[in-house]
Amino acid sequence: MDSDGTRFAAIVETTSFLHHFKALPDHRQAGKVDYPLPEVLLLILLAVLAGAEAFTDIARFGERKIELLRRFRPYVNGTPSHDHLGDIFASLDARAFQLCFVAWVAALTNTPAEVIAIDGKTSRRSARPRARIPSASAAKPPAGTTNISPSSSPRDFLHPIPLRVGVATLARLAFF
Repeated sequence: MDSDGTRFAAIVETTSFLHHFKALPDHRQAGKVDYPLPEVLLLILLAVLAGAEAFTDIARFGERKIELLRRFRPYVNGTPSHDHLGDIFASLDARAFQLCFVAWVAALTNTPAEVIAIDGKTSRRSARPRARIPSASAAKPPAGTTNISPSSSPRDFLHPIPLRVGVATLARLAFF
């Protein structure tokens, strides 16, 4: 059973994560949105922390851990299918996502945002054509460069980030 301190820490970290992504535009028609963007982003974060590597894994995590997710957000319509997750993620503005992601990483690692570089390489023999595998490092990127591809998976963004205590709290909750 989780202690009150662990629950509180997880809620604080969730709020912090979602705060960094609140500026991310959601271009879906408001009246047709079944899955609010903050719920989708939180689902992706927790699923990736729990080991998800593809949208099918994330959707499966959402189905199995809906009660955990509802500790943080309402998830009135449950969680999206893997196809819907892919559509939502593909509709996001890659540059805006990168800016939100860098701001979150900077806050998480206590590093100035201007020295967080998101870099990536095209993986060979990947299932997707030209799949990008970004990593985060503390080095100033060349001016005007961005290597985030709309075809990137959520794990590509989140996997390389060193976990701090707050995010580790979320991860512990995801396993119980």
